[in-house]
Amino acid sequence: MREVAEYLGVCARTVWSLRAEGKFAPGTKIGKKVVWRESVLREWLVESTEAPGESATYKFRSAG
Repeated sequence: MREVAEYLGVCARTVWSLRAEGKFAPGTKIGKKVVWRESVLREWLVESTEAPGESATYKFRSAG
């Protein structure tokens, strides 16, 4: 989880919160750990951002 948060430039708590809300990239549970393929994270990140020319704010973040 820490590595995923570092990869995305957010804190681990943000990743946990998004995952709990069902707003995060699908992962695979292995034992007690959840893991993600880097390609899945990249795809999710592209899909979660605004279109070029618009705000660079992530869609999953609240407006205020």
